[in-house]
Amino acid sequence: MTINQFLDYFQYEFVLRGLLVGLLVAVLASALGHFLVLKKMAYIGDGLSHVAYFSVAISITFFEQSLWLNLLVATFASFTIHTLVESNKGYSDSIIGGIATSAIALGTLINTTNPNQNLRIEQFLFGSLLLLRQLDVVVIIILFILITALFVFFFEELMTMSFDRDFAKVNHLKPKGFQLAITVLTSWLVIIGIRATGSLLMSSFLLFPTLIMMNFKFGFKQSFFYGILLAVINFLFGFAISLWFDLPTGSTLVVTYTVIWALTVTITSIQGRKLV
Repeated sequence: MTINQFLDYFQYEFVLRGLLVGLLVAVLASALGHFLVLKKMAYIGDGLSHVAYFSVAISITFFEQSLWLNLLVATFASFTIHTLVESNKGYSDSIIGGIATSAIALGTLINTTNPNQNLRIEQFLFGSLLLLRQLDVVVIIILFILITALFVFFFEELMTMSFDRDFAKVNHLKPKGFQLAITVLTSWLVIIGIRATGSLLMSSFLLFPTLIMMNFKFGFKQSFFYGILLAVINFLFGFAISLWFDLPTGSTLVVTYTVIWALTVTITSIQGRKLV
């Protein structure tokens, strides 16, 4: 492929939609994932990804792929997961694992009755740029505004909640409310994100930026913003590779994240040994 052939891709509307939606999803996933990982609640993202698969199965089978139904189901699931996490802290990961596997099973059973053979649920497992619609662009922009506003006005409160929940309670910061907000916003992001990345891969976008930044001795804010920068760079690089070699975008992005993670682990391990 020549450079001109590569640039020709960007004359297509579905590629531009994929670029915009994917970039915003990568940025927001890094931002939200930072708080989920530090709160040791990263499994919520994985659970919500599986619930999203279930909601999509209902949507494409009975409601002609209704995004609003998907968001409604995701919101209900996020409230349920949040309640279970708060009331069963010792077993919350097991409970969410049960919800996740049940959602996959139910989604698969519902899909067997799917009359729309042109749109199969399997397409949502790994995502496709062709699944993105103009409505997805509008919703991800609205979601970007909401999440950005949350961080602009309540960043210090969210940071305090992540490190010391008891201190947050003493100072009347309402950590439960903030945690619920993070969970609901994450569920909405997952619903949009699975169209481009797939339900099986979406949780990786929540995890990898923070996992990579944890290999360095950065402060919280540095890690947060460097993670977002990393998400932008990784998306642009992975998106370009997927177009150039005609590869699935979501899978390509996860592989590039994995390579970066492996490199940072190796480099920091070598540096640590030299200091001993």
